[in-house]
Amino acid sequence: MNKLQHRFLAITTLIIVLSIVVGFIISNLLYGAFVKDQFDERQIGVLEQFTTQIEDEKLSLEEATAFLQSMSEIDYQMVLLHEDGSQQTFGTPFDDYTLTPEMSGLLDDQTIYHGISHFQTTFLMMSHFSNTLANTVGMQVNIENETYALFLRSTNESTFSGIHLILLGYMVAVIVISVLGILLFSRKMIHSITELTSATQEIAKNNFDYPLTIEGRDEIGQLADSFRMMQEKLANTDETRRKFINNVSHDFQTPLLNILGYTELLEAETPSPEGKKYNEIIQTEAKRLSNLTKKLLVLTSLDQGTYPLQKQPVRLDEQLQSVVHSMMWWIQEKELEVSFDLKPIEMNGDKSLLFNAWENLMSNAIKYNKRYGSIHIQCYEDTKAATVIIQDTGIGIDQSERDAIFDRFYRVDEARKRDGTGLGLSIVREVLSYHQATVQIESELGEGTTFIIQFSKL
Repeated sequence: MNKLQHRFLAITTLIIVLSIVVGFIISNLLYGAFVKDQFDERQIGVLEQFTTQIEDEKLSLEEATAFLQSMSEIDYQMVLLHEDGSQQTFGTPFDDYTLTPEMSGLLDDQTIYHGISHFQTTFLMMSHFSNTLANTVGMQVNIENETYALFLRSTNESTFSGIHLILLGYMVAVIVISVLGILLFSRKMIHSITELTSATQEIAKNNFDYPLTIEGRDEIGQLADSFRMMQEKLANTDETRRKFINNVSHDFQTPLLNILGYTELLEAETPSPEGKKYNEIIQTEAKRLSNLTKKLLVLTSLDQGTYPLQKQPVRLDEQLQSVVHSMMWWIQEKELEVSFDLKPIEMNGDKSLLFNAWENLMSNAIKYNKRYGSIHIQCYEDTKAATVIIQDTGIGIDQSERDAIFDRFYRVDEARKRDGTGLGLSIVREVLSYHQATVQIESELGEGTTFIIQFSKL
């Protein structure tokens, strides 16, 4: 069970417990106000019948004892107290035979002892079932011209009759069924909320096709319908955005190529140093825009699933070496030291896409490295995964920025905004996602950054 279901069940259980407690208090109040005195009076009525019969028929002690014994068999328990203090019990024995002064006083006067009405314990209504001599009714009776006190009460077996057991079973069954029903209902409700949460997480990953199975006309069903409508609108908006980027990127390429071609002609025709300087600026910016549109085209193709994926056996160690050799002029320009620890790894993947990912990671390792810094490249595999590690001694990335660096057009600080497009790491993430790979970042400001890529074999 999840947290919401635990909470829902806990609150419902608390309500049931509070209801039982409040019900118990109300029952005690009703018992004290009405039932207790009525039960006492009924017991007094029975006791009067027994004493009247004994005295009217002038029963001997033996006959009276036999009579009381026979009456005890119909679920009464009694004690006959002689003035010398001796006691004779009839029926179920009491747990406690302690006499109060009021009970002993029955031998001296004709008052009636209302023990049931006055008896109390800390358990309130449960005092009704206390099996003590004090929890009885009593009155004086004369047998063979001697004074006795007769105490009587119904046995707990008769008081707590079959109907009470049925009611108790009914209450227990209601509570158990209520808790089970609440549990099942909460599971169904929480399942719907969990599904909506999963759908929200998928939308955050730009997956607008996540199917919702929630149906119904209640509030959750209406929420699911609204969510599906939102999914559809977001999917349409995203599709429109991708088509726009794709079309614009295509349209940019032709004029950019023309600009680059004319700048090459101008370079040959422009004799002045100032003209050459401006021409170089135009060439640099045009190349940058061309690079940006190419990366946008790759990203939109990956997003739309239209990229012509061609998987084949690829040697990762050889690719990494090739990327380093292609950028050796840049590495030498920054006077960086590059070291390798490459184990032979062959996997099935798109050679062009993977090469693109290594190029982006290596260009970052070179671009944001310190002069005379170092880059270490490692790859190895075990039974679970093939791992590639690219470690540099560059400017590093702050902890708060690490989750955002894979977002499109995101660049960390001014040092990273001088050039670049903010799309390189986005392409890396998309390429690795296509190959069911994950990427982790370990970095410390001023110390460098490590990218750890793992291709799962499971």
